[in-house]
Amino acid sequence: MSHPAPATLPAPTPGLIATLTAHTALHSTAQGRTYASLLITHPAPQFEDADPAKVERLMLGVAATLGAVPAVLPAGAPGRAPAFSLDRVSIAPSGEVLLHFDGTPWSMRVARSPAWSRVMAGLGQVLLVVGLDELSPTASAAEVDEYIEHAGATDRLYATVSSVADRPGRPALRRP
Repeated sequence: MSHPAPATLPAPTPGLIATLTAHTALHSTAQGRTYASLLITHPAPQFEDADPAKVERLMLGVAATLGAVPAVLPAGAPGRAPAFSLDRVSIAPSGEVLLHFDGTPWSMRVARSPAWSRVMAGLGQVLLVVGLDELSPTASAAEVDEYIEHAGATDRLYATVSSVADRPGRPALRRP
């Protein structure tokens, strides 16, 4: 599928950022190393249908402002790593996790999950994955896994690895 050039994509608006859904998870590699992931999706509407082309364009804009590139699942190209972004994620003194986007001063609050936040902060990095399709905010772990399998098989995921700004005096980089 052909995607618009990143220059033509809109930066996320405060309204879009407020509606995005974040699914946090901890995983292990085949070598037994733990990593944290954050899947960002557009919420499936409750009462009306959304225009898939509009959702894709909005989510491509989200991916571009996070520095994410088309994801390659391990089955497709073993060993290929996603792009790396500096300090897209920060942890506020309150423990709240924030996700920062280029082109906007607005940040996304990630639902509190103390165990996930603690592990992510300890690792100092997080895998950010942007899905181009809708997913229910109340999706179960099995539904999220199914979404990732399907979206990965159809080239509908973008990814980047972000460092985590979590110490006082080390704010996340802001790129308006």
